[in-house]
Amino acid sequence: MKNMISILAALVGLVAVSSWWARPAPLAEATPTPLRAMHTTGTAVIRVQPDKATVRLGVQTFAAAPRESQAKNARIVEQVLKAIRGEGVPAQDIATDYFAIRPEQDYKQYGERSIVGYWTENAVVVTLRDVGKLSDVLTTALEAGATTVDDVTFSTTRLRELRDQAREMAVKAALEKAQALAGAVNLSVGDVQNISENSWSYYYGMWNSRGQWTANAQQNVVQIAPSSGAPQPDDGQFSLGQIVVQAQVDLEAALE
Repeated sequence: MKNMISILAALVGLVAVSSWWARPAPLAEATPTPLRAMHTTGTAVIRVQPDKATVRLGVQTFAAAPRESQAKNARIVEQVLKAIRGEGVPAQDIATDYFAIRPEQDYKQYGERSIVGYWTENAVVVTLRDVGKLSDVLTTALEAGATTVDDVTFSTTRLRELRDQAREMAVKAALEKAQALAGAVNLSVGDVQNISENSWSYYYGMWNSRGQWTANAQQNVVQIAPSSGAPQPDDGQFSLGQIVVQAQVDLEAALE
């Protein structure tokens, strides 16, 4: 019986070894074809005249007593606001930006000091939805008693539209560049694998010594979008700058 069991075990081992040697060799894994791709960038710049302006107008008054200084300031501010509204600026586009009363001190010898009066400062921010009124509003406000003009800024109400337009133009420029490069080596552009963009805008101009806004004439411009109703840069009163809207796109596409 023991001999029979030994013979059976030997036969099973022999069959197992024969089966292992008979197994086909594993197939080598196919090496994937490397993806051929290219990277290009596209940039678009749109220059447009501003159609909106904001200006900060201030009134400063001085008097011996704080109440007197404040009352004097309030009278002048009311005159200034009335004059601005007379230029067609609605009340909702005029807002108080800053108000303060501070003492004026006289510093004497040995650290002694005394209050000689009080300054009252009041500033309003005026939004102009017609930039053609800027010169008249500034002149009228100063004639009515405004003592300072600060923070004149220009913008456009079409910023979202212009950003979308610049982005679309930048994508088109990147694709055209990719097609030109691929064609130079007898290839074609396949599916876009990755795309990213960066957009920004800024005002391009400066306030000169004569109190006029001027724009640098050198611009990298691919499109000029005129603002309807905006005065021309040489209107004789002040020179408008430019709102520059720029978009840059990085694009990666397959090569076929």
